[in-house]
Amino acid sequence: MASRLNEMEPPVRLDRDASSSNRRQEARVEDRHWYTYEIYESRLDGAEAVVEGRLFSLNRSAHGILLLMRESPHARQLIVLYNPRLGWHRSTMVYEVCWVRALSTDSDGDQFLVGCRLTTAMSR
Repeated sequence: MASRLNEMEPPVRLDRDASSSNRRQEARVEDRHWYTYEIYESRLDGAEAVVEGRLFSLNRSAHGILLLMRESPHARQLIVLYNPRLGWHRSTMVYEVCWVRALSTDSDGDQFLVGCRLTTAMSR
C-alpha cells in the first residue's frame, strides 16, 4: 500500500495559514480504532447527518486525526466521531475535513484517507 501512496495525486487541500502549518508538524501517535461517525455539511445546530457509518482511525495529533473511510467526505464538512469504548458522554469529538485522498484497492473497492482537524469536543 505504501508504494501506491507515492504514485497518487497529492491530496486536495484547503487554503493553509501559518497555524495549520504548525499543526502539520505536531507529533503523531498511532491510534488504530473503529469509530461510528456522522457527517454534517457545515454546522451541527439543528442539522441532520448526511452520512452515517463506521470508519477506522490510523493516527492522531493534538489537533488532528487521519481516518480511513469507505465514503468520500468533502472539504469543510464536519465529522462527528463516537467512541463507545469510552462511554457516550466522554467520546464525542467533532473534526473538520481538511483533505481527502482516494485509495484504490483490488479487494475492498475504493477507500479514502481523510485528514481532519479537531474543531471541538462535545458530550451528548
